Amino acid sequence: MWDKRYPSIFDIFESFTKGLPFERKEKLEEDWFKEPFEDMINRFEESMPSEFKTLVREEETPGGISRRYGPFVYGFSYTAEPGKEPVFREFGNIKPSYRGIEPSQGREPLVDVMSEKDRYRIFVELPGVDKDKVKLDVAEDSIEIKTEDEKKFYKMIYLDSVVDADSAKASYKNGVLTVELDKKEKRKGKEVTIE
Repeated sequence: MWDKRYPSIFDIFESFTKGLPFERKEKLEEDWFKEPFEDMINRFEESMPSEFKTLVREEETPGGISRRYGPFVYGFSYTAEPGKEPVFREFGNIKPSYRGIEPSQGREPLVDVMSEKDRYRIFVELPGVDKDKVKLDVAEDSIEIKTEDEKKFYKMIYLDSVVDADSAKASYKNGVLTVELDKKEKRKGKEVTIE
């Protein structure tokens, strides 16, 4: 259909508009409104790269087979603190892998990790989730956040310093989880002479 491996948006749009009611004057039946959109969807699915076809989920319902598309979220955040290297973090529920694009069951929330001199302050966006449905697990060098709600979120945050898990304080307000953790002092090594 197209010369290129992936068509441009203009090629796809031109393909969709072929056969619309204003071009097919002989078709003025009751389905004149519904049919062009079905054609558009079919043409779009045919021209869709194979990586995206795996993102469509088909479900058997009493009314027949229904297709579910998404929701799909992918993005990144950029954090720049004075005197530190900028940090890019990915978020969403779509992760590239060697098998192509794969949606995960839970969306990865947007996270901001603020590393201060003696503690961490972590902000996690969990919109629409009840406080009782948020599960937080703190280890020495990581934090696991997941929700047991119809809106599924999951994030494992790895920290650069060891933290005191007993010092963890968490609050949840307006869809934002705030976690504060004290850093543990680094162990001081002892020089050993070799005999």
